[in-house]
Amino acid sequence: MASKSPSEGASTDEKPAILIIGGLGYIGRFLALYIHDNKLASEVRLVDKVLPQLARLPPEFSEACHTSKFMQADASRPQSNERIFTPTKAKHYTYVFNCGAETRYSQDPSIYDLRNTQLSKNLATYISQQKPPHKPSLVEFSTGMIYKPPSDSTIASGGCTETAQLKPWLKISKAKLKGEETLEEIAHTCGPEGLNYATLRLGHVYGRFDTGFLARGLCIARVYQHIGKEMKWLWGKSLRVNTVHIEDVCTAAWAAAQWASLHPTSSTSTQKQKMNDVAFNITDDGDLSQEKLASLFHTIFAIETGFQNTLINQFAKMNLDAVVGEVNEEILQPWADLLKAKGLNAGQGSPLSPFMEKELIKDCDLSLNNGKAKRELGWVVREREMTAEGIRGILRSYEGVGWWP
Repeated sequence: MASKSPSEGASTDEKPAILIIGGLGYIGRFLALYIHDNKLASEVRLVDKVLPQLARLPPEFSEACHTSKFMQADASRPQSNERIFTPTKAKHYTYVFNCGAETRYSQDPSIYDLRNTQLSKNLATYISQQKPPHKPSLVEFSTGMIYKPPSDSTIASGGCTETAQLKPWLKISKAKLKGEETLEEIAHTCGPEGLNYATLRLGHVYGRFDTGFLARGLCIARVYQHIGKEMKWLWGKSLRVNTVHIEDVCTAAWAAAQWASLHPTSSTSTQKQKMNDVAFNITDDGDLSQEKLASLFHTIFAIETGFQNTLINQFAKMNLDAVVGEVNEEILQPWADLLKAKGLNAGQGSPLSPFMEKELIKDCDLSLNNGKAKRELGWVVREREMTAEGIRGILRSYEGVGWWP
């Protein structure tokens, strides 16, 4: 944040009380660490279905995610609300961050509906029923993959803005859009007090200990380094895969919580806010493309990188299952060999994997315009683009906890 948070320098009693749903997930744990390191809160509660002992928390999270702050609960169930929303010391929570979601790919739509859409609905419904000053502000984490893939002219002009046409292209993003629509409906039917909330539509999140989009690519690059083959990419150089560093996600989330506390939506407003009005694209300034990412992998791993020709791309569009299966067949055994040589076991010794999901290999541009977040939230992007040194830092984080072969 460019300006000092109102919570900084305040006495402990004046600082906000924080509830983080999905508090042991990737975003949740870093948000807890950000709040802890900057002493922003009087109280923090982390709610998750996974126990801390099973969450693979690196040592640096030991204080921020201490078991004394943890509550095991399923926040998608109304039966859990009273327990979740009753603070230990504070009178009420000031900010609620919904980092909880099913993030695995290729799940049944009913799973995404329960763990994404219904989770958002339950939290917003409960919050909307509270009366000021006990009504907290809500920050909802969504995805930039809810937009219709943009045209070349939209990409050239800076990417999708928050008013771009919505047409999600993953099962996860479809559930997230339903969640956003549900929040809008609740905000407009919950009475004059309204609902204070903001939604963050994220690019691919990366950073230390990442096990998501970037991590998968790094694992694949490591395999091709090991077997001495060229790493070839589908679809083309210009395909956008916009990213945002986890630490910038945290500063954006805090800024959004403060913004939401001052901007209630209400059924009695003269002009009802739409869900796009309270949405903010959160991405860095690098406008990452496959060409740039391939160049970074070439630099870091000293491997040849290239792109498939038009014929192969056309074949892949018609036979994606076969293509993905072939790639996995080529890379999974060498990865297992690398882990074994390093004394690691997949899943137990290391949560990293090069396994490719069909849903991830989409010929769809993720190109986001972050101007609104900068203007309205006062958000400052610190990690302005992905760099080779930044990726090397991620690899060092893996090595430090014994994840990297």
